[in-house]
Formats: sequence, structure tokens, C-alpha cells
Amino acid sequence: MAEVIGLASGLVALATFALKSITKLCQTVHSLGNHSENVLDLIKEVEALQAALTSLTKTVDDAVDADLSALSVPLLRCGNACRQFEEKLLGCVPQFGGTRANFRGWAKLRYLGEDIDGFRRTLAGYKTTIIITLTDATFRTSSVSAQKFEEHRNMVRVAVLTFEDRLTAIDEKLELIFQRTVMNSDEDVVELRQIKDERQSTQKCLQICIQMSRQFDQIELPPTRGDGNPAGLIDPVKVLGNGIQGCRDTINGVTAAMDSNMSALIDRLVKKSKTAMQDEEESVMLSQLQAEWESVRKSLQLCSQASTNLNENICVIDNFATGDDAIQFLVSTNDKPIRGQNRGYGERPRQLGGYMSDESLQRVSDSMTRPGLYDREVATHPRAPGSGSGRPGASFQGDGSRGHKPGSGSGQEKEPSASEASKRARSGTPEETEPNPPEANSRAKRSSPGP
Repeated sequence: MAEVIGLASGLVALATFALKSITKLCQTVHSLGNHSENVLDLIKEVEALQAALTSLTKTVDDAVDADLSALSVPLLRCGNACRQFEEKLLGCVPQFGGTRANFRGWAKLRYLGEDIDGFRRTLAGYKTTIIITLTDATFRTSSVSAQKFEEHRNMVRVAVLTFEDRLTAIDEKLELIFQRTVMNSDEDVVELRQIKDERQSTQKCLQICIQMSRQFDQIELPPTRGDGNPAGLIDPVKVLGNGIQGCRDTINGVTAAMDSNMSALIDRLVKKSKTAMQDEEESVMLSQLQAEWESVRKSLQLCSQASTNLNENICVIDNFATGDDAIQFLVSTNDKPIRGQNRGYGERPRQLGGYMSDESLQRVSDSMTRPGLYDREVATHPRAPGSGSGRPGASFQGDGSRGHKPGSGSGQEKEPSASEASKRARSGTPEETEPNPPEANSRAKRSSPGP
């Protein structure tokens, strides 16, 4: 490309640059002959990354209301890596075969010390970063099914582990270069040891920050009261929520500082190492490794943030009750998707599930827990002995999607139709039913009792 591409170029320019680079690389790989299985796998990954970049470019062009600026570093690195790999590939043509159609250098081709399968995994990392970032933005603005939610959660989990392994591998390569090029004097040895110790300390601090952040993500706050608080008293849930958010902000600030310190240490080592290098090609590879290290760290941050968003944007509820007349709530008061279930043992369970405001939940809760209210209803509508949800497993589950209406779980029978109830009434057969869990903002319908 004629123009200079950098982080200041903007997301549109970076996405376009990456897409043009991968498209040109795809054409070059197709033009070379003797495709082994590894080469065919590389072609599939190149085409998959091309599709992901096309989707991203369309999203950016459509001005979707989502902040995707965090992709700038991976996009710049993706475009540069594809361009550099293509240049190295074309440079090998005269050495192996002499012509594109008879190219036989696939097995000996190396980029950043790795073969073509290593480069394929690098491209897979760029693709995964783009897909997770786009999906994360979609989840925060649109409805999703439980299946897609779980698929995305698994993708994020695998990506985090993959990027951690990738980062460790790059760290080991950098350390080998530093040890070979920096240790020219006793002073250099001491300085290198100090920087290494500081890097290890910074990495440990980062791990602690990540662990604490994940613990905060697992906290589920109780719903606030809809009728307010008595005069002069604070809202304890609100105070707790503000405190947790403050802790999160502090941890995020510390994490950002640790990341910045780590980058500064790497940059310092790279500059010191380059001054001792006499091989220009090795110096170029060191710069490329540093750029890849920065890109992988950014991808890891994006995936970790996506994991945090998943935990923040869903209500996870798992209720288990024992005894008769148990009351269970599976309710979202902030329009978050519900992921959970009501389970337990006992007769005459009262279950509420769905989406409603704090005020509506408070009113329904007061009605359901009012002494004698449900007993009078049971006395008016008696149940046959042995019927009901005393069997284990009676439950309803949310599927993780917005607007979900809870349905009956396993072991729960359907209500008899009007004709069936009429036949039972004429024959004097007592009617055995189980209560259907109520939907949000509606009362549970109960079957008419037999005579």
C-alpha cells in the first residue's frame, strides 16, 4: 500500500488494510503449486479470516452503535503479518522450484521461527479475536438464544487459554534473543536479571488482578425494594453495588498500569538488544515478535473483557427448595437474560418466573408470602393425595434468551382439557394436577377440582 498505515489511521482504514492484505495473500497462496494437507489447512484459515474481516468491514461501514476501537492493534498486526508472510513466500520461489506452479518450499518456509502451521494458528487468533469482539457487541444490544450463548462462552474460554499459551511461547522466544544479545557485560547481566524479575512480578500482579475481577463477576446482588426505603435509611443493595463497582474500577486501573509496565519493559529490552545486533534480518524478526506480543496481549484482554461481559449481562439463578409450600423466584428485573432453574422436593410449590419491574416483583412477592392467602386457595381447590410436585425434578428453566417464558420441567403433567375435566366430574373421579409455574406478569391458572 502506498499510504502509511498505523494505529492513528482509524478503525475503517485498519480494517480495510487487513482485508486487502489477507485477500492478496489468499491469491498468492492459491497461485503456488504442490499444496500439501498443511497448505490446504492454511488456505481454509486464510479464507475464514477473510470472511471475518469482510463482516467486520461491513459492520464498521454500517456505523453500528458499538465501540470496536480495541481491535485496532490486532487489525494492524494482522495486515502487517499477512503482507510480511506473502513477501517471504514470494522470496522463496526462486530458491525452491523457480516457478510458482512448481513451488516446493512449503515445508522449509519459516515466519517468526514457525512453519506454515504455526502461521495458520496465528491467523486463527486474529479471526477469533474479531469474531468474539463482534459477537460480544451483538450480545449487548440484541436477543440471543441459550445455544448461541453457550457456544460463545465456550469460544471465549478456549480463546483465553489459547492466547495465554501463545503469549508464553512468544515470551520464551524473546527471552532467548535477549539472553544472546544483551548479556555483553556484567552490567548487562545484572540489568537483564532485574528486568526479568520485574517482568515476573508484573505478570504475577496481573494474574491476581484477573482472579479478583473474576470473583467480582460471580457476585449476584439481590433485587432492590420497589417501594423505597424508610426515611433516613440507606438502600443496602445500592451501597453494596456501588462499592463493588468501585472495586472493579480500581482493579481495572491496576491492570492497565501493569499492562503498561509490561509493555515498557519489553520495549526497553528490545531496544537494548537491537543495539548489540549486527544481523538486520534478526533485528527485523525481533520487531515483528514484539508487535505480535502486543497483539496477542490485546487479544487476550478483549477475550477476558468478553468473558466479564457475559457474566455481567446474564442472571444466573439456581434455586433448590425442600418442604411444602416453598416459594421460588426465577425473575429478571433489569431485562437481563435468565439462565437458571427452580428445583426441589415438596407439595404445593409456588414459583414465579419471567421479566418484570422491581415494583411488580415486590407486589407479587408480598401477595405470595402473605399468611393464609395460599392456604385459603388450597382449601378451596383441594388436591388428591400423592399429586403435585413432591417428586424430585419438578422445575422450570430459563433458556438464556430475552423474553423467555418459563415452561414446565420434567415430571410435570399437562392440565386436563375442559372436556376431560367434565368427564371426571360426571364420573366422580378426583382430578390430579400439578401447578404450572406462573409466567411473568400473569397468574398461574389452576384446574377446577373434581367434586
